[in-house]
Amino acid sequence: MVLDIFLIFLLVFILYIYGWFFWYFKFYKKSVVSKNIISFHKISRFPEFGGTSNLIFQFENYMKFLKDEGFKTVTIDEFINHNDPKNILIFFDDAYENIYKYAYPIMKKYFFKGVLCPVVGYIGKKNVWDVKTGKFKHMEFGMLKEMIDDGFEIVSHSLTHKDLRKLNDENLFFEVEESKKILEKILKIKVDYFLYPYGLTNKRVKEFVKTAGYKGAFTSYTDKSEFDLYEIPRNTLYIIDSNLTLKTLLYKKPLFLLGHFDMKGRITNWFGRFSPIIRL
Repeated sequence: MVLDIFLIFLLVFILYIYGWFFWYFKFYKKSVVSKNIISFHKISRFPEFGGTSNLIFQFENYMKFLKDEGFKTVTIDEFINHNDPKNILIFFDDAYENIYKYAYPIMKKYFFKGVLCPVVGYIGKKNVWDVKTGKFKHMEFGMLKEMIDDGFEIVSHSLTHKDLRKLNDENLFFEVEESKKILEKILKIKVDYFLYPYGLTNKRVKEFVKTAGYKGAFTSYTDKSEFDLYEIPRNTLYIIDSNLTLKTLLYKKPLFLLGHFDMKGRITNWFGRFSPIIRL
């Protein structure tokens, strides 16, 4: 029995080390490591089964850490055009109502601004994809407008959060162009950037995003060897993360932990594609 347990742990350890070296040569040595861009989905009072939330105290700990370390939030244009290691972007994917309720007051406390990424067809509605873990409401237009007036930015996260790679040309262009038009018309702002649903894109999708008039687009993770304005990588923080995760991702060291946290994020993001939005 003891020997069996030892062999199991040994096998897990060997697989883990293999995975780390796979990450090192596949992603770290050959790709653009995610810049100072972090993203969140939900900020909640209690844990949820889906795992895409952060607790309120977790989120405040992150913001306090960023403030103590001298990081400052800037606009997307400033971030792209000025290579300041203390500049940071904070994304809120899907723009849930709990971001307005819980994260927004904390952001104001630490004088931070963020980037809201609404799924335009779900603004003011509950999602329909977290069937087994509970449904969560998205912000109303009025909430988005209030946060915009306070310095937050808006990017389009599509119209219905479908995997854009699987759509025909007509539906794909509708997802990226119509979502932009609606946001600009109702919020009376210019929407210059796009966030791919599930972080999934390809050459064809990127060309459609360019044609729709976006200046750039964000994904989750990338294995590209050069920076691509239409495939900008980000790091997502989950309920299993901590300040150590954030510190490691921002400072890119120690290397061993960077590999651990980056690969964990990639794996978590990969599984996220299996919870598609079924219907509006």
